[in-house]
Amino acid sequence: MRGCGVSGRPVLVVVFVLSAVVAAVVAATGWRRRRSASAVGALAFLAAGIAGWCLADAFVALAADAGSARILQSVKFLAVGLVPAGLFCLALAVVDRRWRPGRRVVVLLGIEPVLLVASVVTNPWHHAFFLATGTVDPQGVHTPEVGPLFWAHTGYSYLLLAVAVARLVQAWVKGPPAQRGLYAAILAGALAPIAANVASLAGWVPVTGLTSVGFCVTAVIIYWALVRRSLPELVPVARERVFDMIGDAVVTMDAAGRILDLNAAAERMLRQLRSGLPDRLVGRSLTEVLGGPPPEQSGETELTLTDDAGRAFDLNVHTSVLYDSRGGPAGWAVVTRDVTALNRQRRELEQANTRLHDKQGELERVNAHLREQQEELERGNARLCEQLRTIEVLRADLAEQAARDALTGLHNRRHLMEELRRAMAAAIAGDQPLSLALLDIDHFKQVNDRYGHRAGDEVLIGFAGLLGGGVRHSDIVARHGGEEFVVVFPGATAEQARARVDALRERIAGEPVQADGHTLSVTFSAGVAALVPGHSADDLLHAADEALYAAKRAGRNRVHVAGPRPEASDTAA
Repeated sequence: MRGCGVSGRPVLVVVFVLSAVVAAVVAATGWRRRRSASAVGALAFLAAGIAGWCLADAFVALAADAGSARILQSVKFLAVGLVPAGLFCLALAVVDRRWRPGRRVVVLLGIEPVLLVASVVTNPWHHAFFLATGTVDPQGVHTPEVGPLFWAHTGYSYLLLAVAVARLVQAWVKGPPAQRGLYAAILAGALAPIAANVASLAGWVPVTGLTSVGFCVTAVIIYWALVRRSLPELVPVARERVFDMIGDAVVTMDAAGRILDLNAAAERMLRQLRSGLPDRLVGRSLTEVLGGPPPEQSGETELTLTDDAGRAFDLNVHTSVLYDSRGGPAGWAVVTRDVTALNRQRRELEQANTRLHDKQGELERVNAHLREQQEELERGNARLCEQLRTIEVLRADLAEQAARDALTGLHNRRHLMEELRRAMAAAIAGDQPLSLALLDIDHFKQVNDRYGHRAGDEVLIGFAGLLGGGVRHSDIVARHGGEEFVVVFPGATAEQARARVDALRERIAGEPVQADGHTLSVTFSAGVAALVPGHSADDLLHAADEALYAAKRAGRNRVHVAGPRPEASDTAA
């Protein structure tokens, strides 16, 4: 017996190796075509696990002693854990083409394979997966006795396979005839490893471990069913949802007038017309359901049917012939639309048109009067629109005047605070810098005391003109009060703002101002502060004010930056 077994072992090894090669080819081919449908990607995953399983079985068959066989059996289960999950995902993807394994599904399906590998790796310490004892089959293959964890894995695997088979059977029963061949082929393929595993576990065959070969047969059958039968055309794109979403009633019948399929709208219409219909209408004849004969020719027609309560329904019926693969008539497709409400509206419209035609003369007089009123309204509307435009211009002018300083023409403090808050919010939202400079004309009180307030006003006007002409369009310039002015620099850091204010200081100092017949050289001191997240507009102005006073204390005609060590640039005052 042992001699016979040893002589048969090479054949068994060849079977396992060939199965591994076939499964690997299916996996590689499926992986290249995985974008055509999610089921093809699931097949590639399944076939890869089968290939690893078959290859491990080949090495187990070559093992010379029980210890080596037990180690190789442990390695085999790295691939075994992938196969039930792969077949489960494949079944769901075939039934619903839109299905994709989400992260939650992947995590849940990955728990058992991880626990499986952990139990196999740690088996030498607990022997709950493989027992310490084993057997040798007639082919000379060492097979360890299995423990409770093995049976737990087997039960889980059969549970996944049962769910997959149940989903396929459900789709085969409820799906359209065009899809049933695909479902039947995959179901047939799923039975091969189940039969091999049951026969192996029950001891009905003299060779153990043929389950992987059965799964290889499964992979080949499913590959043929998916790829050779053009999966993108055969796998339904949520057929039930699309069919039931159609608002018109759609019924398909065979040549004898038996209902093959109908959507939800058709079932509602039939049950509205005839009460007491059976729960399942598929398989019933149209004559039995509706009391009328089946269609005799293609075309479009309108007919009126009466329900059991005596209510009439106007129906637009479009009938098309269905042909079989040989070109012969195989049945009918009937699309029906309830046009009762539409016909009622059309009749009401015709009656209304008749009444309107009888009163056409009166309507013409009314229309003439209405045209005169419309023309008068249009003239009044034109006058009103002109008045509204004038009011809008005046309102805009008043709003602009309210936002401007009456003396310098620059924006006033109220407008400054509104624009400053908007600019700060935009800078924080866009993670951009923003800086503010507070300027104060040096020795302005002496100008008023020496030359008079008129000269002081002209100095302010001239200074405002030089300041407004020296900034960018995006900058905000405003009179803060008295001889103080504010410039907001969106997008500028404190150092960039300091450099620009310093350039303004030198330019203004070099351009004398004419004030009441006197030529005066004007300088200013400035404080610059940068926006800090969490600070308000008042906080920013306060920081710039502190820097301004630091510039004044340092001798005026200079720019200071707010901070622990403010930098200053100056020219001798």
